[in-house]
Amino acid sequence: MLTGGASRVLAAEDDPDSARDVYELHLAVDVPVMVAGGSVGLARALFEDHFVRKSCPCDASSVNGLDRWAIGHHSDAANLAANLTVYGTMAVLPVFDALDLGFDRALLDDVVVYAEALAVDTGLQNIVNFAVARPRPRAYAGDPAFVNGAEGYVSFYAGHVATAFTAMSAASFTLQRRYGTRIWPWIATVLVGGSVAVERVASGHHFPTDVATAAVAGTAIGITVPWLHTRARTGAISLAPAPFGQGMGLVGRF
Repeated sequence: MLTGGASRVLAAEDDPDSARDVYELHLAVDVPVMVAGGSVGLARALFEDHFVRKSCPCDASSVNGLDRWAIGHHSDAANLAANLTVYGTMAVLPVFDALDLGFDRALLDDVVVYAEALAVDTGLQNIVNFAVARPRPRAYAGDPAFVNGAEGYVSFYAGHVATAFTAMSAASFTLQRRYGTRIWPWIATVLVGGSVAVERVASGHHFPTDVATAAVAGTAIGITVPWLHTRARTGAISLAPAPFGQGMGLVGRF
């Protein structure tokens, strides 16, 4: 006789697709979280001018010494590179996942968890942007487009950087969970996220403390959201008395 736990253990061993499905969805929570995060991003797109607090012309001498040197950077090429890196990374990671898994339940679960991590990232970064209302380096430098526009006052923390680290960390966590400890996805996370951080500072859109905070926040979200969806790993199978005196049974520990 097999207990329910042992049955699930043996089923996972017999079904490779089930073994590869490392996440468990909770749609009653997942869908509202994704809607809420997406709604915050949409609100920014539609009502940013109403939410932002403009405070420039600004005194560059009031900026802390760690950040002040970023004022005056204005590389449009770096800005374009950051955009291509972030949006390209967001798009290509699910494609790689599909090539690895095929179109099955495991892929669906991965995509939902990935989308939820990005939604949480979007919601949090935008709330903080408007709450802090820090002018960008180019606003401090007197660039009219940034001094007069709402986008000039959402420097803290860096959204592009947070999104890059969220996406890459979620993918790295998934690979680690599915295939065991692997260092190379985390190296790729640092390289991709770090390149976006450098590009955003070089473009004059963010200060060093903006991108450093974003890296921490994005990594935390990219790990925490998948972790909250993780299925329990199976453990050893052992013999134990079956219920109601029906002999012995196999029990799987989770």
